[in-house]
Amino acid sequence: MRILLVSTLLALGVACASDQGVVSMCGTPVNGFDITQASVLEDAQGYPNMHDAVILDVDPQLAQDGSIWRVRSVEIMPMIGQSQFSSFRDGQTVTVEVWDGTNPHATPWRVSQVFHKDDLDWTDTQLTNPTTAFEFNQKQAWWTFDFGDTIPTSGMTGPQYIVGVNWDSSALPALGYSNFNRSCAENWTDYADGFGWVLNSDNGSGSQCSWPMLRVHLEKITASSHCESGSVAIQ
Repeated sequence: MRILLVSTLLALGVACASDQGVVSMCGTPVNGFDITQASVLEDAQGYPNMHDAVILDVDPQLAQDGSIWRVRSVEIMPMIGQSQFSSFRDGQTVTVEVWDGTNPHATPWRVSQVFHKDDLDWTDTQLTNPTTAFEFNQKQAWWTFDFGDTIPTSGMTGPQYIVGVNWDSSALPALGYSNFNRSCAENWTDYADGFGWVLNSDNGSGSQCSWPMLRVHLEKITASSHCESGSVAIQ
């Protein structure tokens, strides 16, 4: 089905090129995932060299109609204790990872960025019952990782995908984590202990796990001689 659809798009491109002279690949935003609509902030966590990832569902309509889609960007939530904020020394590398499917042992698309505190817009928040954070009063921000130049316009296959985060050798900045009320069967972690990826439902973690605060933005891809309102031309 995907091969047929890609061929159809290519054929459309040829027709548009010959008939109208210009062809654009158009990207239209579609619903992805927003942790704030599923859970609430509870903690701030960070572990050197650890990978933490969650399995997410594609909108069934997008997956069933054979549309070409991809993850366009991911937002994560760095957090810094208010007492440390003014003296915090940044420069750490954080990586966001995306997998096509539900197997984290496959090769992900990766975007790494160096953390610079002054590049982000910070707000105050207060944690009510953290298990990892050293203080209740925190600063939080959303930090965007753009996958537009990383995931090809040939798209992803669905109906599920994985999004995760990886710290470098530093545990900072800590990231916001949701309450322990999301399924462990959808939470993979590499604890940097030499054992690799572990599905937390198989690790004695019980039925509920904490999830990193993530906002995932998807993009539906079409070929057209003109990108309609709400869509943008992509390379």
